[in-house]
Amino acid sequence: MQAAYEEGLFAAIKSSVDSKLDANDTPDSIVVKTMNACNYLMSNRASIFDKSSSLGVQADLFHPTSVDLMTTRGACGSYSQVLARMLDSYQYPIRIAQMKAGGTWAAHNIVEVNTGRGWVVLDPTYNTCFVRPDSRLASFDDVKNNWTWYSRQLPPGYDLQYRYEDARYSNWTKVPVIFPAIKGILNLTIGREKADKISVRTWFLKIYNLYLYLTLLIALPIFFFTMRRLVQTKVFPDPQIPFTLRNLVKYLALQISGKNTGII
Repeated sequence: MQAAYEEGLFAAIKSSVDSKLDANDTPDSIVVKTMNACNYLMSNRASIFDKSSSLGVQADLFHPTSVDLMTTRGACGSYSQVLARMLDSYQYPIRIAQMKAGGTWAAHNIVEVNTGRGWVVLDPTYNTCFVRPDSRLASFDDVKNNWTWYSRQLPPGYDLQYRYEDARYSNWTKVPVIFPAIKGILNLTIGREKADKISVRTWFLKIYNLYLYLTLLIALPIFFFTMRRLVQTKVFPDPQIPFTLRNLVKYLALQISGKNTGII
């Protein structure tokens, strides 16, 4: 139910963005208009919701993207999470990047989206993107390699410590031993370059769906094991009659025909 509610919520936002599109819009302009809508919806909300107050289990334990949309309590993290979810509704490949600033990782979060002509960078917190000399949107590397030129496009109030020094897409040191081991396996199987670009945070954009799949993964084997034991105990108590699909079908056929003698 919660997953369906959240799907409907972001579908409504997408419809609102779609209403502002026309035949002249390109993938670049679509992602920019989506970022504009994200910033408009979320700006000024963080001051209303105190981070020290609890919003209940839904927000504190599950922390769905809809809570980020409602509260913006995660600051740039919330902006990036919501924009990534909005862009996901357009089926664009997305990744959330943790920017390095002043030698510190995750100082600021931004979003990268592949519009079909390569990855471009969007900063929903400041409603900012960068335009190259050829009028296309710039990538993170474009901005990083020519910060002096691109910094002229920054809006008033931008925090100048975020100078696009570097970015990472997942913190592989967050859980000692386990995460580094997973990263090592990924480096060997898919290559270091692809592994470095994996954005784990995008896997949690639809957190209710993820919890549902995890629950089914755990519950279904338990359910089938329990049912098997129940049927084996009640229907096939004789160890000489094994519990097989064929015997089960024969038993059900006898039950339906009313000729069950208790012997298969």
